[in-house]
Amino acid sequence: MDEVQSRRGWMQQVIVGGSGLLIAGTYPTKAVAQGASKPISVRVVDKAGYDKIIASNKGKVVVVDCWATWCVPCRKAFPETVEMAKAYADKGVVVVSLCFDDPVKGQVPDKVKEFLVKQDAQFENLVSSLDISDDGADAFDIAEGALPHFKIYGKDGKLFKKFESGEDKEFTHEQIEAAVKAALKAK
Repeated sequence: MDEVQSRRGWMQQVIVGGSGLLIAGTYPTKAVAQGASKPISVRVVDKAGYDKIIASNKGKVVVVDCWATWCVPCRKAFPETVEMAKAYADKGVVVVSLCFDDPVKGQVPDKVKEFLVKQDAQFENLVSSLDISDDGADAFDIAEGALPHFKIYGKDGKLFKKFESGEDKEFTHEQIEAAVKAALKAK
């Protein structure tokens, strides 16, 4: 019994620790930052799970930000995705982030959780179970596995527009926002 209480006390110290980051023990895919409005949820999905999420949002425009923590342009642009989610939350737009950091033993990597908490990413956050350099690029139709990559799905649940990175391929958040507005107007 003393060993259990000792472990419990140690875990509380680790959880509350000086980092200001709390990872809820019963929900390994939820993280909360001090002062954040609510927990950040993130989970590992395969392509079928991703498709199910897109389908469940039929009737809304869905913006998918495909990114990774190792992708510098992705990290730099992510705050604009967060702002877009806030600006369009009550206008029929759903934002989803799809991270391509490799899961660690099937779990969301801590660096992904920490990044999402720091960004206050209050929307659907996913980590692909497929590595971008193996099957992930093909499964998610990301040309040459180049990130960042954005997909806009129309209210009908079908791909409306995608924004690809790569040689001679650049895009801005203004272009993404214009596509979102066009998708909202489309029937």
